[in-house]
Amino acid sequence: MDEGIDKGLIKEIALLKERLARKDREIEEIKMGGVFLETLFDGIHEQIMVIDEDFRIQDVNQVFLRHCGLKKEEVLGRRCYQVLYRSHQPCVFDRQPCPLEKARETGRRIEVTHYHRLEGGDLKELVRIMYPVSVEGKRPKYFVEISRDVTEYRRLIKRLQASEKRIRNILDTATDGILSVDQEQRIVLFNDAAEKIFGYSRKEVMGKNLNILIPRQYGDHHRYIRRFLATRTPKVLGETLSLTALRKGGEEFPIELSLSYHEMEGEVTFTAIIRDVSRQKQLEKKLLQSERLAAVGKTVAHVAHEIKNPLMIIGGFSQQIKQTLTDEKALQKLDMILDEVSRLERLVQNLGDFTREYRLMKRPADINSVLRDVLSLMSETSDPDKYEFEASLRADLREITCDPDKLKQVFINIITNGLEAMEQGGRIRVSTAECAKGIEIRISDEGVGIEEEALDHIFEPFFTTREGGSGLGLSISYKIVQAHKGDIWAESRPGKGTTFTIQLPC
Repeated sequence: MDEGIDKGLIKEIALLKERLARKDREIEEIKMGGVFLETLFDGIHEQIMVIDEDFRIQDVNQVFLRHCGLKKEEVLGRRCYQVLYRSHQPCVFDRQPCPLEKARETGRRIEVTHYHRLEGGDLKELVRIMYPVSVEGKRPKYFVEISRDVTEYRRLIKRLQASEKRIRNILDTATDGILSVDQEQRIVLFNDAAEKIFGYSRKEVMGKNLNILIPRQYGDHHRYIRRFLATRTPKVLGETLSLTALRKGGEEFPIELSLSYHEMEGEVTFTAIIRDVSRQKQLEKKLLQSERLAAVGKTVAHVAHEIKNPLMIIGGFSQQIKQTLTDEKALQKLDMILDEVSRLERLVQNLGDFTREYRLMKRPADINSVLRDVLSLMSETSDPDKYEFEASLRADLREITCDPDKLKQVFINIITNGLEAMEQGGRIRVSTAECAKGIEIRISDEGVGIEEEALDHIFEPFFTTREGGSGLGLSISYKIVQAHKGDIWAESRPGKGTTFTIQLPC
């Protein structure tokens, strides 16, 4: 009996010890959890304050105490607005009440931004987040407020925004196009000048592949990027390249391009500075053409002068000899000589039209009226079954001071060339518009077109792409437009027709 009691007692004692050991472990775990929570509480960089529903402080972390310059015992039990702002009533900032009141009413997390003016006059920006602490289904009695000073953060954002705005203003006031692409060739930057050069809006190209701006003849441009990423050896970066690019409408135009790259966190961005040199190329071409025509003009003037007198002598003596001959065959030969002399005299006269300085009979004139007269004349003298004439003349086109008779000659020469280029028939289109220089006239045909190599020479005397042409019509037209201080040029694609553009100053 005693032995049974002893065994039961020993067993109960063992169980008791086990329960006590388990409690000790639980207490130790609770202590460790408390230490962990306290360490976490004090290690957070934001100010943390635990208050009750009467604004009384129940606990604070070390960051809060350092900010206030107080000890914990000096703040516990006091109302938060007394400690923080030395006020006798709950805080109101920028007409926003204390977040405790709203959190107490709603039982939800509340976030507000407060601006607090310090004694020195500096403005401090605080984000205050209030968390209600409650058991499910019961009204919250305690609240945890986390205050974050975002003053420097906001200042940094404003500085970054100001910096970004300055950079954007610089980029958008630059006269050269600036665009950047990532290593996947997606466009990530496209300034205002690039919009004007390419004809795309920024919205249309952002995130798109660069190939929409690159002509096909350059092939696979991705391989250059892959090679650079593999070798980090720039072959063309930093150099100025002369290339061509594509406008939105598909027009290919000349550019000068320089490339650079920037690498950040392993990501490479390529930036291109692009200059549209189409106007420059046009001016260079015009200067070269003017120099060539001036040189040709001197030679032609000299030749015409040297030929004129011998032709007069040949023609005069031929007429005298004709009067003394009776042989029919000899007379036929003399007639052939006289016909050729007349043809050469007309040619010399045309050469004189090319070489002389034009004296224009200027007066105010409506170019639309001049063109209507020309189109009426050309339609009457052309086969209506083969040729059509279409006019798109701007109604409010202003008058210019010009020699309308000389300009009629220019328009007739161009339209005549267009008709001869359309042996199977077609349409002549004439349009007028205003331009920066004054007014612009465009005359287009649907003919065989002109090869690119020939375009550089079409205004030179004796150059012609037509069998039997004299090669003087366009030369004279060029001189007339030049005398008006205007510009004339042609654009053509073989098989697609030709367009002549004439710009005249007001």
